[in-house]
Order: sequence, then structure tokens, then C-alpha cells
Amino acid sequence: MKKTIQIPLAIGIILVAIGLKKLMDSSKKIPEKKTEKTIKLVTTQLVENGTLPVQIKSTGSILAKERTVLYSEVQGVFQQTSRSFKPGVSYGAGQTLIQINNSEFAASVKSQRINFKSLITGTLADIQFDYPNELSTWKNYVNSISSEKSLPSLPKTSNDNFSHYLSGKGILTNYYSIKNLETRLAKYTISAPFTGVLVQANITPGTLVSPGQKLGEFIKTGVYELELNVNASLSDFLKIGKKVSLFTTDKSSHYEGTVTRINSQIDRASQTVQLFVEVKSTELHEGEYLQAEITAQNVDNVYEITRNLIIDENHVFILQDSVLHKQPITIVHANEKSLIVKGLENSSQLISTPVSGGYEGMKVSVQN
Repeated sequence: MKKTIQIPLAIGIILVAIGLKKLMDSSKKIPEKKTEKTIKLVTTQLVENGTLPVQIKSTGSILAKERTVLYSEVQGVFQQTSRSFKPGVSYGAGQTLIQINNSEFAASVKSQRINFKSLITGTLADIQFDYPNELSTWKNYVNSISSEKSLPSLPKTSNDNFSHYLSGKGILTNYYSIKNLETRLAKYTISAPFTGVLVQANITPGTLVSPGQKLGEFIKTGVYELELNVNASLSDFLKIGKKVSLFTTDKSSHYEGTVTRINSQIDRASQTVQLFVEVKSTELHEGEYLQAEITAQNVDNVYEITRNLIIDENHVFILQDSVLHKQPITIVHANEKSLIVKGLENSSQLISTPVSGGYEGMKVSVQN
């Protein structure tokens, strides 16, 4: 009997509990989601344009101002000279750099000189009877001809008939043919055009040299040039003869250079001009890196900013009514860490720190 009463009671308690739970769940209110719009904080600085000195800094490697690339115009075997033909070997002005075997060609030239001397000797009898005034001069000329030496210059004459006589005998033609051969013979020997050092050697003794073959490179030591690329807007401030301070990369040595050449053509891509600085020193070597510092003329109505403020290559952000605006500028000069620019108005608020994700019209708040 008791079990029969307990079962309906338990069921009733469960039903009541379920009902209370549903009532409680229905009474809960779902909280409203609140969306907060984040406004970025920025820092600004007031623009005050003024006059700033422009200092051009650039680094480059120096090259010898005088350089000779050695090519062969004749064919033959390269012979060993008194000095080794190797990079780093120095030569004095006029000293033989390259000697190509010329024995065969030299013998041919000697033969031509002997034939030429015989030709003139055969005409002396005619000259004695027809042009006696010229005889003494031409006898002396014949005696001065040697098969081992270059032909001396032909004697000058004011007698037109005698000139025609020489031409008819083939003397003039033979003379200039031999002089042409002598010019070619001289090309078997290449001498140093100035005192310097061999920096490249492409042949060794015993090498068969062909016409047009590159043999090496020879430079003059002590005088070098440094090529710099300078903003075209500064070209008016740089003149030939301007002094330039040069330093080694570790600042351990200082040299003074002079602007010797300025290229009049502006590079379209970079809007820069080439500037060449000459420096003289026996301590320097070709290929060594030097840092140049050139103090150019002061520039008016400019402002200096850090490089990281530039957006879209030639714009910066300024603040107007708590909103970002893109301001176009002109970069006058780029220093190592900063830029000297034009185009900013005095008292305008320049955003002084980069704004991540910043855009035109973005609302921001100034952080004091």
C-alpha cells in the first residue's frame, strides 16, 4: 500500500522540478553584445620649416683614373721580358710590357730597307746629270739608311720636276710602304704608357697571341676616382673643384678629394646624377671602399623627418580634425637615417610615428 502511494508522489516531485527549471530558464535575459570601436592613438609634431645644411654621404669603391686595356694587333708567340708578366708587377714609363716574337716580320722589313737603299743608289747617276743641285742631299740620305733602323724622313725639295721624277721612279711609294711596315713592326712590342702596375694578365710566355686578343690591364697607381650618385635637385650646389672629405670604412684614415667631373645626364629611374671625385694617395688601392662626405649649400624652407614616416614613396600623414590625411612631399635629400623634404606647411600636425594600417580619412586620437 505504501509503495503504491510513493510512486505517484515521486513522479509529482519530478514534474514540479522540471517545471520550476523551465520557469527559471525563461526568466533569464540574454545580455546584449556591445561592440566598441577602437581608436588608435598617434603622436604628432608641429612642422616648422627652416634652413638646413645638406650633407651628401655616399660609399663606393675607387677605380684607377688612368687605365690601359692591352690588346694585340699582330700574331705571334709571347716572349718573356726582363719582368714577369703577372698581376701586381710594376713597370716604369716606357718599359716593355709585352714582347711578341717578330723575327720573321723584322727580317722582311730589313729586306725592304735594303731594296729601298738600292733603288735610290741606282738613281744617283741620273740625279747627277739632270738635277745636280739635289745630288749631295741624296747621297747623304742614302748613307743614312740602315737595315737595322727605321727609315729617316725623305729630304725636302722645292723642285716640282724633281718630285715628279722621284714619284715616277717609285721612290715615294716604296718609302711609305716601308714606313707602314715599320709601324706594324712596332706593334710587336707594347710598352708601358706610364708608371703603374699590371692588374690583369691573360697570357703567359709561350702563348700564341692572335690579333684582337685581350692580353691584360695596366693601371696608374696613386690617382683614383670615386663615382657617386647624387640627387639631381642638388646638382646646382655641386661644382667642379669642390673639395670632398673621404674616409675609409673604419674611419681610420682620412683623404681629401676634388670633384673633377659631373655627368649632365639625369638617370630617369633614380633621378640622380653621376659625380666623380679624384683622390691622390699612394696608400690607396684600386677597389678599396671609401665613404665620401660633401657639404653642399644650405637649403631653405625644408623640414627633416625620419625615413619610416614615408608612405607610398612620397607622402606622409598629417592630422586634420582628428582624421588622417595624406600629404604629398618632395624629397630634397636623403641622409642615412632621415630625409630633408619640402611640401609641408608650417604649424601643420605631422604624424611623428608610423601608423599601422593607417589610411586616408582614418579617425585617430592624439596621445599627449
